[in-house]
Amino acid sequence: MVHKYTLIINGFDCTDMVERDSYSTSLFPVAVPMITTMDGVDHTRIIRYKARLNVSLNPQTAENAALLTAALMDSPMTVQFHCLQRNDDYTAKMILDEISADYLSRCLALGQKWIQPDDLTFTEL
Repeated sequence: MVHKYTLIINGFDCTDMVERDSYSTSLFPVAVPMITTMDGVDHTRIIRYKARLNVSLNPQTAENAALLTAALMDSPMTVQFHCLQRNDDYTAKMILDEISADYLSRCLALGQKWIQPDDLTFTEL
């Protein structure tokens, strides 16, 4: 059985748009500023982990590209996705690292079928 990884952006379900083999997630630590104690030892404290999500999307119709473009233009976005490190669906406020919606808009304006764009990378706030 092939697993579908959840991707819902501002309530718009993009799960079927995701290229299965391109889906990846990562977590990176957010730490308080480093302190050096009198004995010369540096100390940090991780206060939480931020998520990053990277996906490529399958070719889409102009109608689907329009819906996705509208969802991507909101910032920040509420994104629900399957976090591979947590092995669970996770919801977070995220931003798109680079606004790929510009590419999608050009596809719509030219009336062409959406050919696979660059990856979409979301980072948790």
